[in-house]
Amino acid sequence: MRARGTRDVRPALTSPAGRSAAGLGLTGEQYLDRLDDVHFALGYGRMAKGRQKVSRWENGVNSPELPARYAMGRLHGIPRETVTELGWPDFLLLAFPDDRPVLDSPWTLAGTVTAVAAAARGGSMQDRRGFLIASGTTLSGLATSWSLALAEPAAALPAVPAKVSAVNTRLTPALLDVLEQRLDDLRRLDDVLGGARLRQTAVAEYELLNGLAARTGQHGPLEHRLLSLLAESARMCGWLQFDTGHHARAQRFYITALRASATAGDHQVGANTLAFMAIQVYSKGNPREAVDLVRTAQDATARKATPRVKSMLHARAARALSKTGERTACQRELDAARTEYARGPHDDDPSWSYWLNDGEIEMLAGSSALDLDDPRRALTHFDQARHVQYAADGYVRDHVLYLTRTARAHLQLGDLDAACAVATDAFTQNTTLNSSRPSDALDDLRDELTPHRNVRVVRDFLLLSI
Repeated sequence: MRARGTRDVRPALTSPAGRSAAGLGLTGEQYLDRLDDVHFALGYGRMAKGRQKVSRWENGVNSPELPARYAMGRLHGIPRETVTELGWPDFLLLAFPDDRPVLDSPWTLAGTVTAVAAAARGGSMQDRRGFLIASGTTLSGLATSWSLALAEPAAALPAVPAKVSAVNTRLTPALLDVLEQRLDDLRRLDDVLGGARLRQTAVAEYELLNGLAARTGQHGPLEHRLLSLLAESARMCGWLQFDTGHHARAQRFYITALRASATAGDHQVGANTLAFMAIQVYSKGNPREAVDLVRTAQDATARKATPRVKSMLHARAARALSKTGERTACQRELDAARTEYARGPHDDDPSWSYWLNDGEIEMLAGSSALDLDDPRRALTHFDQARHVQYAADGYVRDHVLYLTRTARAHLQLGDLDAACAVATDAFTQNTTLNSSRPSDALDDLRDELTPHRNVRVVRDFLLLSI
């Protein structure tokens, strides 16, 4: 019998062809060439090999024909009958067994230990930009499983063997305080330095906590706190992987963070993880699915989250809704974010919620307005943010992103002088960072400005930012 809080969810892959190519160390075009040879050898003839074919499979626009699926199966050693039985794209998960523990392990302490170890191994593929290992029903199923698992009483692992327990590190409040402070320091460094410089440091912290948690066979307050720290560490690893464009790795860590938070009974850490997963999903996947992730977090924490955490979830829901074009619902969530934040601090506010303030909410409101094609309103919110608590110095990466969005708003209003002035400021500040998100945003802005390159201020910016 399956325990309550677990689900039999078959993975749905966002970019199966992409991970197939990466798993073989090939580009999309090289993978298609290899697949074409197998397709021909099986007697199906030559494939049409347009440049966008693999990307359309990756993005879910088209599905490969059955002969192409059989060719993929042969290429990856998956039996023909399995390709037929599991269907597209589920059969390709068999080519990447290291992802299965993260997706399929039971929502128990034992399952969490298994998934944590698998996430640390990093999967069996080279990560490709734009790839997510779970989407659709798999993604919603994971969120639902997290919510259900929170209600389950925790079951201890089998007793730790004596020869292992003899070398266990004794958990104490002082030790956990030090570990928590290390995570807080890492968060603050990320605000200034960006993900590329800190990814390996974050993974090292994760492996340290994993080593301690793997030897924990009991469930008590200290063990639960350790698992909460492990969940937050996994969430941070996911964020830093996302910030550097490694989306499959990011999602593995996020899912692992959900599992650890459920095992620890920590609603707020899990809700925060879902909020960060939503950022990834509305950036690289289906924004509607991002809304659903935040809704699950809100439902699970309705009676348990502090006003600050509730405010954060409302603000994240607003950003996801802005991506779907739901203007009224977005505004309603922003109003709720302001109302909850105005309730003030709480003794139970988690340390990771430090970044939320009035200025950040207004910055998020401005970004939402920009996505809703209201650049004038976006500029109003950006200006309001600078007059309250928004601190650019402590959040360099976010500040560059907001400067880039401000420049886009000026551009949409036809003010090229203002757009280029702000864009120049963003480019200059970005030179101190090592993060793909502001760099990608600046590249997109350059593309939007390029049609105006005959205008002197635009030409000067384009030359500066080469």
